[in-house]
Amino acid sequence: MLDSNVSLTVATTTAAGAVGVVYYYAQTKSDSRRPPVVPYTIPWIGSAITMSKDPDAFFHDARAKYGDIFTVQAAGMRSTYVTSASAISAIYRNSKSFVFTPTRLGHSVNIFGVPRSVVYDNDYMKETLLPVHHRILAPSNVAPMVDALVVHAVDGIKELSPKITGNQWNTTLEEFAHKLIYKAISASMVGPRFPAEKSYEVFLVFDNYFPLLAAGVPALFVQKGIRARTQLIDMFEEFVGTPGWEEGAAELVTAMANGARNESQPPWTDRELAAAINADFWAANGNMPWGFYWCINLMLHEPKGLAPLYEEVDAARDSWLQAHPSADLSGDNLTELTEFLSNASLPLITSVVSESLRVSSSSFSIRTVVEDGATINGYPQFEFSKDDVLLCQLRSVHLDREVYGPDAATFKPDRFLGSGIVTESGSRKPFLPFGGGVSQCEGRHYASKGCKLVLALFLLKFDIKLDPAYEAPSSGSALLDMTRIGTGVLHPTKPTHIMVSTRK
Repeated sequence: MLDSNVSLTVATTTAAGAVGVVYYYAQTKSDSRRPPVVPYTIPWIGSAITMSKDPDAFFHDARAKYGDIFTVQAAGMRSTYVTSASAISAIYRNSKSFVFTPTRLGHSVNIFGVPRSVVYDNDYMKETLLPVHHRILAPSNVAPMVDALVVHAVDGIKELSPKITGNQWNTTLEEFAHKLIYKAISASMVGPRFPAEKSYEVFLVFDNYFPLLAAGVPALFVQKGIRARTQLIDMFEEFVGTPGWEEGAAELVTAMANGARNESQPPWTDRELAAAINADFWAANGNMPWGFYWCINLMLHEPKGLAPLYEEVDAARDSWLQAHPSADLSGDNLTELTEFLSNASLPLITSVVSESLRVSSSSFSIRTVVEDGATINGYPQFEFSKDDVLLCQLRSVHLDREVYGPDAATFKPDRFLGSGIVTESGSRKPFLPFGGGVSQCEGRHYASKGCKLVLALFLLKFDIKLDPAYEAPSSGSALLDMTRIGTGVLHPTKPTHIMVSTRK
């Protein structure tokens, strides 16, 4: 999930050369204290074409040649990227000089269509709403929302069953899993009364345009995405105006509605509330279904496929039934099923979730400099001016061979088991799919635990294999749509064909 749950720290650098957050060199200062600029040959275009071909290779090579912090010219704009764990950590620790709030509020307006009056002229969002997110989505409080996700995933699985005719369904992993997870997340967040089925195709359009909206592409070129956003806000506005809509909705959403209507001065309109809900809705549904997708996809491309995960979940089930002989894990007794999933020891599945997020996520943590002369601890050679913007390129940390070893770019299912997540000095390796510092995604506990439990649920119910009738997509980064760099969990470049059967 992206850095920040409400307005999200996102920017993107795409094949079109669009860069979401930029700054130009200060004209009053010497360039000697500025980070180096990656050389380019074509004016205005700069490094846009080179970067779009293979962003991972571009950032790796640029860091090797120019250091941890450097500036990139692309499409007439200059952006400064921070690519090492040490520099990013130093920025996170200095939240007085490098702040996140301007980005968060700006994206609420520019990406999600929350009115400026609500974002900038009303203290409720900044002073009350954001702390509410931290409280409700804390590890100690998020269990009801995760349990609801499992319950609604069971409902979705039951809807899939008729499609498995002759005990086999030839489909794509996208068709098999994405909509089901989307609908389960929707019901666990805003409640089962929300028309998730109706909203699905509209959401996909908005999500497809999300990188361009995040990049600040002029409205003329993103009209389809803006229309889809308007349609989603229309749906949420109608929904929260319907008596009884709160039934089954998560505390996160009901608390937001109660505060916006009763605590904010002036109170928010239903449409303003709908736009804010849509921001949270995208944070979850724009990332979690794809995170779940990559857990299965990447494992399917391993030599043993999903077999190691089946072994683990079967052993956990057998152990649970031995201790609870009368337990019903079929899904008919949802309380017993969720209790089992929440308490089962599933270290490999947990590792696979983390490793899938490490490999498949691409997020920027964006910070605005609030004072002239600001420096990053450990990098005194660089000095920044007020209103400069820095993009912490978190994917570079995940692919750093000095951190994760020579196989850093490779999916390794057991990487996060035992000592695999600890450095030689004994500290934990940096793991930043949800960002960090004050902008770390509040929904990370819901996302990571929810993905783990639903993955275990699918493994209990389905046998999933690659369909040999189709040429499997190549493994590794070739599967990832890098045009969405900086926007969270990446999408696949092509469908993955699978065969699904019911486990006995």
